[in-house]
Amino acid sequence: MKTLDRYIAVSVLSAVLIVQTLLLGLDFMLALVNELDDLNKTYQITNALYFVFMTLPRRFYDLMPVGVMVGSLIGLGALASSNELAVIRAAGVSIVRIIGSVMKPILAIILVAFLIGEYVSPVTEVNAQNYRILKKSGNARVEAEWGVWHREGNEFFYFASIHANGRLFGISRYTFDEDTKELESIFYARSGTYEDDSWLLKNVQISRITPTHIQEERIDQWRWQTELTPDLMKMIIIKERYLAPSELWQYAQYLKERGLKSHDHLLAFWQKVLMPITIGSLVLVAASFVFGPLRSAPAGTRVFSGVIVGLAVKYVQDLLGPASVVYGFEPMWAILVPALGCALYGAVLIRRSG
Repeated sequence: MKTLDRYIAVSVLSAVLIVQTLLLGLDFMLALVNELDDLNKTYQITNALYFVFMTLPRRFYDLMPVGVMVGSLIGLGALASSNELAVIRAAGVSIVRIIGSVMKPILAIILVAFLIGEYVSPVTEVNAQNYRILKKSGNARVEAEWGVWHREGNEFFYFASIHANGRLFGISRYTFDEDTKELESIFYARSGTYEDDSWLLKNVQISRITPTHIQEERIDQWRWQTELTPDLMKMIIIKERYLAPSELWQYAQYLKERGLKSHDHLLAFWQKVLMPITIGSLVLVAASFVFGPLRSAPAGTRVFSGVIVGLAVKYVQDLLGPASVVYGFEPMWAILVPALGCALYGAVLIRRSG
């Protein structure tokens, strides 16, 4: 049986890797074409290539479910087309046993995906996004479409981005009078570092506003005392989809303790944590197509059907995410219910074919 497991594993794993490579290459080219619209004097084609290359771990992770399903369909379909599955079943090997052999390499892929999602893609994605922001801005103010606002008393801060090592970029500070609520000063710092339990902002430009004039001033550095550590600042600034599961959980608990909304971070957390169940259910459906209603259909038909099912699961999860806010159920069920429904559908088809 070890030989059979190895043979099926090689067939499925090679197909998954080929599909994943093709999908990743296509996604790479589309992302690069999309970046061409943002080229300027400081952000050239070589910079765009480097940026897209640095985002490959995250793209690999995002494409994993559909890549595994389509690859499983192709790998098992190839064995079925050559009548090898028929010979294996004639030898007394059950469908469940064959599916178990398929799941073994899938578990290895899931482990690789977990390691990438936890330790690799969060770092490379943050570095890539900051590289893009700094190159596009040149020597001008650092701005970003995914920056965030933060308030402390009568001061409002805007942060464009944060580097993986905890360095801040594009910091703006607006100070208002506590009584009149009028704007008193504006300052901007291109970058800042965390030193001695505080943020040291460098090359600060200050504009002090009075009823009669605006006074401009530049200082080398300004120290900002705050409870926001680099790790917490990173979770505030970076989009949920780019964070590691452990970071998502940590920040969601931080928000809950302060009575703030944590739904988006919990939803992203459960999407990543429950990805193995989602992938397993998609592989089960892929196997059911090969052994069930599509066993005699052309390979293209099986692949097309698999893509439709994979997209349906994803879209249902995307729809149930906002619905969990409206109807007040846990975000976990928005991810788990479609995955379990998909697994049940695959199990029913396999039972009928057996």
